[in-house]
Amino acid sequence: MNTLEDYCAQHTSAPDKVLNDIYRSIALHTANPHMSSTPYQGTLLHMLTRLASPTLAVEVGSFAGYGAICIARGMRPGGTLHVIEANEEYEAIIRSHAQMAEVSDLIQLHIGQALDILPTLPNNIDLAFIDADKTNYEHYYNIILPKMRPGGLIIFDNMLWYGRVVEEPETQLRCDRSTRIIQHLNDTLTSDPRIQNILLPLRDGLMLCRVKG
Repeated sequence: MNTLEDYCAQHTSAPDKVLNDIYRSIALHTANPHMSSTPYQGTLLHMLTRLASPTLAVEVGSFAGYGAICIARGMRPGGTLHVIEANEEYEAIIRSHAQMAEVSDLIQLHIGQALDILPTLPNNIDLAFIDADKTNYEHYYNIILPKMRPGGLIIFDNMLWYGRVVEEPETQLRCDRSTRIIQHLNDTLTSDPRIQNILLPLRDGLMLCRVKG
């Protein structure tokens, strides 16, 4: 056992065989398996979704669909999860994994740029999970927030950015553009009176935002 996160993962409800098979397939057959949600993170996404009980949800950035499946499994029967993925090479993988998990009927897959697709989605979104290109995170937030229902939940991944967000001012010149963007967004979310937020040090940082109203 190496870290506290390992210990936490070992004391968290384990995924079922289908999710294990999908996660193993991602590890074996994709070039960047680290881009996938982990089983530990997936369990949290599923639990948050079950608590929110959404009818309408959005995922921005899906990669191979593991996180989307965890969200879809927590939705109300008959709900819709709009999944947006920019890379068309992942379309067949996402569809295959959704079919394996028997959630294809809940997922509406959009292949293309989220900045173009998000404005076309319905209003009254119950839950949104954002895990895509970091440089556009704040743009996604500004589009999604007005579409959320009061009490809805927005989740951002990678909001600690490998720990770089806590670099001291004298080292800021070493920060890449993504780090500076995430630092700014963390500050923006914390000062936004329209939401209540909490940044969790889980994996690479999950920011949870509850929409007030």
